[in-house]
Amino acid sequence: MSDILIDDRIRDWVFLPIIIVMFMIQMFRGLLTKYMDNRKTAQKVTSKAQVAEMIDKNITQQSQRLARLHGLLPDQSFKMKRAYLCDHEQGILTKASQKPAKDPMQSMSMMNPVAMADMLKQNLSGIVFMALQYQWVSYFFSGFVIGKVPFPLTQKFRTMLQRGVDVQNLDVRYISSISIYFVLLFGGLQKIQQLMFGDDTDEFVDDTQMQMQMQMMGMPTMPSFGQQNDPGKLFIAERTRLEGVKHTFELNKSSDKALKSLKRFLIQ
Repeated sequence: MSDILIDDRIRDWVFLPIIIVMFMIQMFRGLLTKYMDNRKTAQKVTSKAQVAEMIDKNITQQSQRLARLHGLLPDQSFKMKRAYLCDHEQGILTKASQKPAKDPMQSMSMMNPVAMADMLKQNLSGIVFMALQYQWVSYFFSGFVIGKVPFPLTQKFRTMLQRGVDVQNLDVRYISSISIYFVLLFGGLQKIQQLMFGDDTDEFVDDTQMQMQMQMMGMPTMPSFGQQNDPGKLFIAERTRLEGVKHTFELNKSSDKALKSLKRFLIQ
């Protein structure tokens, strides 16, 4: 089949509304989750187990943040922070990994029903948000072709890229509106949220994307039984990942990037 001409109004009245509405829904869900988490953290901690759990969570988040944003730190500052976390004798991650594993039976008996109910509510809210978005896109924008990929594809991609468009002679490279919805749902809006709201939403975006993928595959989003009973393995994995980071200060590359941009500008 020959190429088809896509009307510009499809971009204005189909593609852009899908992006805007999905972005607003994701940010509303993110702010709602953050608000609920802040209310939980503001509550009084009543047991040593809860204190230890909060400390372990803060250590893990600190390690992940350093591994992700190490390029913003000078070499000496990064080495000091990594030594503080990963030193094989006095490092925070090393000390945390030496904690004894929890007794499985004790962990099962100490499960907090309130926490389990909150987790269930979060999973259900994710399913509800996904269902509402899908029904909205299917009802208003089903059957639209809104784009074309610039490289050849096999027929196996037809069901993935042309959901809602039942035209067998249509080139497989064309993308339907419902397929764009799934692309945006599983990662397309992640970088936009990070650019607009900074590092505060990184953890939420990663967790949300993982939960959506697991919900679509019918998998539970609760942590595995081994991870709950042996947090030392998690700290060892974090230390290994942080030790393998190849640090480069981004400011040192700024002059080279500026020269390349200037050369491109002068050539044009």
